Amino acid sequence: MKALRIVSCVLAALSLAAITPVGIFCPIEYISVPIVATGIFAAFMLLARKKSPPEPPQSVSFMNTDEENEAIRKQQEQEKK
Repeated sequence: MKALRIVSCVLAALSLAAITPVGIFCPIEYISVPIVATGIFAAFMLLARKKSPPEPPQSVSFMNTDEENEAIRKQQEQEKK
């Protein structure tokens, strides 16, 4: 979902930047195309802002330091009680 947010944000910015040249070089009716595209991509960007899934619970790992592993063990023991 994060990639969709980034892509839609970039496309919305490009569509917004295209309004000026389209307005200068084309008839005024054509300016609605980048305006509508900007609105669509901005809507995609806002709709893709859902919460990410929760992180899985921590587990003891060889990549953690001894102190981190001990804290994880203590937390797991407290949750069992």
